[in-house]
Amino acid sequence: MASAEAGPSSIPLYVINGVATVWDAQSVVQQNAFLGLPLTLMPEETTHLVESGVAHLVAVPDKITPPSAEIVAERTAQRIARSRATAMHVRHEEAKAAAAAKAKYNKVDAAATAKREERARKKALKARDAAIAAGEDAAFAEETYQAALAAIGAPPAAPSAELDVDDSVPTAANSNFFTVVPAAPVVSVEMEKSTSVPAPSFPFPVSLRDTAIASVFRKLHSNGLRMGLGPRFGGEYLVYPGDFLRYHAHFTSQVVKNNEPIRPAELIAWGRLGTGTKKASLICCWNTDEKENAGPEDTEFYSLEWANFG
Repeated sequence: MASAEAGPSSIPLYVINGVATVWDAQSVVQQNAFLGLPLTLMPEETTHLVESGVAHLVAVPDKITPPSAEIVAERTAQRIARSRATAMHVRHEEAKAAAAAKAKYNKVDAAATAKREERARKKALKARDAAIAAGEDAAFAEETYQAALAAIGAPPAAPSAELDVDDSVPTAANSNFFTVVPAAPVVSVEMEKSTSVPAPSFPFPVSLRDTAIASVFRKLHSNGLRMGLGPRFGGEYLVYPGDFLRYHAHFTSQVVKNNEPIRPAELIAWGRLGTGTKKASLICCWNTDEKENAGPEDTEFYSLEWANFG
């Protein structure tokens, strides 16, 4: 099948054992804890992207050579450096938090400070009188009293200066403490690229059935619909009217190529299946009429109503 040339912004689809995957986070619209990288694509999705010039195929070798001892040592050193940088960053943040807490504690109004100092003076005076009454040396008691008064009037200790951070040491400001996931499989050999399908690493579509499925997918996509895997509901696709996160599927689709007979039992099964899953059954007929280069425009759709549902 024909394919547009891949441009500079073309998304690389890394084909692993015949399955196309996306590794670059910028190429994926939605991610969460369950839909992470690498993202696996359906064969029809891969074909549509390549034929539209949005993406190109990159064949990942089946046999990947294990990393050498030098690479293992380098990756280990990087991991240790990240751990040390994390510990340094934590200590730095703890010191800043302690200094801020101390400064906040010492930052009180003048009235409260004066009251606290007055109480301290009275306490020191009472302690001096008690020491003299107990028979202690009056000169020593007076010296102790004057030292206490000097300590009371002394300014509070300034908060410790902010820790100096060496920019050459990885920190939160100049590095990533998390393990960096590569945007491509890490292999030591040159990977073959392809801008058309089928390709040696991606044998789809090769049969008339494959072409029918790919054409139906492209036609549905051109009508603004979204497709998901449908075998769990007994169909080729689940057809959504928009975003998967906003809508439930409205149809379960069945793909029928030209001159392929449909048994009455199949129609009954499709109708009952759609009713049981609260979806309408969508019959997608791909008609080539022996034409060459038949495409999505040769697809017709029929909605199967069953028991007034559909």
